[in-house]
Parts: sequence; structure tokens; C-alpha cells
Amino acid sequence: MALATILWGTDYLFAKIALREVSPVSFAAIRTLISTAVMLSLFLRREPDWRVKPRHLWSLLGLALLGTFANRIFWAAGMNLTTASNASLLSTTSPIFVLIVSFFLFRATVTRRSALGIFISFIGVSLVIQGDWLEWARGGGNFWGDLCMLMASLTWAFFTVLAKFLMKEYSSDKVTAYIMVIGSLLYLPFLGNEHPGGWGGVSALGWVSVLYVALTGNLLAYLLWMRGIQNIGPLRTILYSYLTPVTAILLAVPFLNETLTLAQIGGALVVFAGVFLARS
Repeated sequence: MALATILWGTDYLFAKIALREVSPVSFAAIRTLISTAVMLSLFLRREPDWRVKPRHLWSLLGLALLGTFANRIFWAAGMNLTTASNASLLSTTSPIFVLIVSFFLFRATVTRRSALGIFISFIGVSLVIQGDWLEWARGGGNFWGDLCMLMASLTWAFFTVLAKFLMKEYSSDKVTAYIMVIGSLLYLPFLGNEHPGGWGGVSALGWVSVLYVALTGNLLAYLLWMRGIQNIGPLRTILYSYLTPVTAILLAVPFLNETLTLAQIGGALVVFAGVFLARS
């Protein structure tokens, strides 16, 4: 799980580079289609049986809408409108949403230690969030990008909690394959790149960035995440997401010229402390 979240942290750098040349929705679409094409070849070798119960098809469609379609559109739009540091830090609000969804919808048991760990980590996140909070409250600055990232966290939290139930019936590989295939079909109408020059105008660096996000965040990290949900459950899995902003900030500062303050460094240490507490 640590590897999955670190890989997602590197995605923020490459996504910012790609979004200079690709529109957000088209970026979400192409990264999903590429990763799905590669994933299916692996799935066919490892999982001989494609069958699922008809009653589960609606559940798979719902998970695809949450975890592949809506989540990635919000994420790409947020990345386009805010900084990589803000985007990665706001993604760590997912544990709060997971806690609320698990408790109110399914009456899941949340230990005091896990709750305290999440709370401490969230304090750390508040220390590292950049920007003028007054301007954010007025709707200026990175407001819309930050709001999109919060929506991405919310949809991902619902996906994480709900996916656990299907993986009691099927392997994580099978659930992942169905979700990504359905998600790819949903993206087909949005493949056209609205940036000037279209896909033909994308540079080599732009394509490398698209491929990196598709093959790491969309494929490798996604498969690791799904297995984590199956093995240790959604609540403990989501705690690892705190490693993502630390990785993203460490890359955004030198390569995107974003600012890293002492408060951010201190907040990152508090985040690590919270993760350790929640896991112990």
C-alpha cells in the first residue's frame, strides 16, 4: 500500500506537465483507455473466468462511475486549476469521508486509535495547505481547483468503501478489470483533445507524462490499492493515502517551482505520526 500511494504522489508532477497540452476530461479519458488496454492483457492471463452474477453488473457500473469516471474527471479538473501541492494535500481528506460513509451507511466499527490517528493526520494536513484562506473563502485563487479535489476525495472514499463488498465475491483483478472496462466505455465520447493542435500538437514530454500517469497511477498503483482493500479493508487502506502529498510536494518544489514552507515540513511529520498511530 505504501508503494501505491508513493506512485500516486509522483503522478501529480507528470499530470501538471501533461495538462499544459491536454484538456482535463481528455486527459482523464486517454489515461484510462491506455491503462485498461494494458490491464486487460494481464487480466486474461491471470483470471480465466470473466463471468459475474447479473445482479452485480449494476454495482460494477456504479463503482465505475465513482472510481473511474467521476473521480478522475474531478481529479484532472482540480489538477488543472490548483497547484500540485494543494491538490495532493486535499486528497488526504478521503479518510474523513471514508470514516463518515462507513459509520453512517454500514455502522462500521472505528477504533479510538484509528480515529485519533486520522484526526492527528488531518491536523498535519491543515499545517501544509498552501494559499490565502481568506481568498479561498471568497472564491478566488485556487478555489475551484481545490473544490474539485475535495469532490475527487469524496467520490474515491465512496468507491473504496463500496468496492469491499464486491471483492467478497470476486478477486480484486476481476473487479478492477470490469470497473476499468466500463469506465473506458463511458469515456469514449470525451477523447477529443480540446487544446489547440489536438492530439497531434502534444509534445514528446506531454505523451511521456500521459503514459506515466496511465501506467503507474491508473494501472500499477490502482491494482495495488484494490488488493489492499481486499486484504486489510477500506479504512486501514485509506490511511496510507497520507504518503501521497509528501511525495507530491517533494517533486513539485524542484520541478514545478512550488514553495515548501516550514509549516509544510512540520505538517508532513505530523501526518506520518498519525499514520503510524492508526496502523499500530
